[in-house]
Amino acid sequence: MNHVSLIGRLVRPVELQEVGHGSVVCNNTLAVRNAKKNENGQALADFIPLVFWDKTALLLRDYCAKGNQIGVTGRMVSRSYVNKNEQTVYIVELLVEDLYFMEAKKISNQATNTNPEPIEIPF
Repeated sequence: MNHVSLIGRLVRPVELQEVGHGSVVCNNTLAVRNAKKNENGQALADFIPLVFWDKTALLLRDYCAKGNQIGVTGRMVSRSYVNKNEQTVYIVELLVEDLYFMEAKKISNQATNTNPEPIEIPF
């Protein structure tokens, strides 16, 4: 059985890449809190590579941003390629099949003024 469910935070901004025949893909990383803590008592995290395709990638782009907490389910896949040094590189990543929104999309402070100037209201 190859079924994985995770909840964590997106590590990078969401960027789509167009690939052949109108498909889109998004590669990102999910920071998942680990039960263990370091010597300073801070929680550790595991960083899981994610791959979103087509509709799931578009949903991620439209409703999520870097730092958002999301839930994902999918299956682990592996692939390999030969790099420019002629070394075989192996990659294991989560192919996301379902995306769950755990919070609203964060908007940067530059786009919206989160601390507007007080308005004088005459009474």
